[in-house]
Amino acid sequence: MIDTKQLTLDEVNLMLDAAQAAAEERGVAETICIADAGGWPIALRRLDGGKPTSPQIAIDKAFTAACHRRPTHTYTNAQPNQEAFGIMNMHGGRFSIFVGGWPIEVDGEVVGGVGVSGGHTADDIACCKAAISALLEHLGKPVDFSKWDNWTAPPVD
Repeated sequence: MIDTKQLTLDEVNLMLDAAQAAAEERGVAETICIADAGGWPIALRRLDGGKPTSPQIAIDKAFTAACHRRPTHTYTNAQPNQEAFGIMNMHGGRFSIFVGGWPIEVDGEVVGGVGVSGGHTADDIACCKAAISALLEHLGKPVDFSKWDNWTAPPVD
C-alpha cells in the first residue's frame, strides 16, 4: 500500500489566487490549471481577456508536469534529432514540451502540476512559481526552485 498526499480544493484555490495575482501584477491575461498527481484538472481559471486556446494548453502543461514529474521547459531533448523527439505526440498530443508547466512537490513527492498559458516565458514561469510558493508557504515548507532553475540535460552517451 502506498500513502500519498493530495491537494485540497482550499489549497488549489490558494494557488490559483497567487498565480492570478502574479499575472495581474505583470498585466497578463493568463489561464491557470491545477491538476492532481495523475494529471487530472482540479480547477481551471481563465482570467478576463484570456485567449480561447489557453485553457487546453494550461491543462496539458499541468498534465505533463504532474505525470512526468518535471517542468515542461526541461524537454530540450525533444527537438529534431534528439533522443526524445516525438514525445509531444504522446498521450493524444497532450504532452507539452514548452514553458509553463511545473510539478507541485511537497516533501519530495509530486502531488500535482500547475499549467499556465497566455503569457511569455517569464510570465508563465512567474505564475507557476507564485502558485507553488503560496502552497509551500501555507504548509510551512521551504520554497526552493533551484532544482529546476539550474537544470541541464544529462549528457547523451
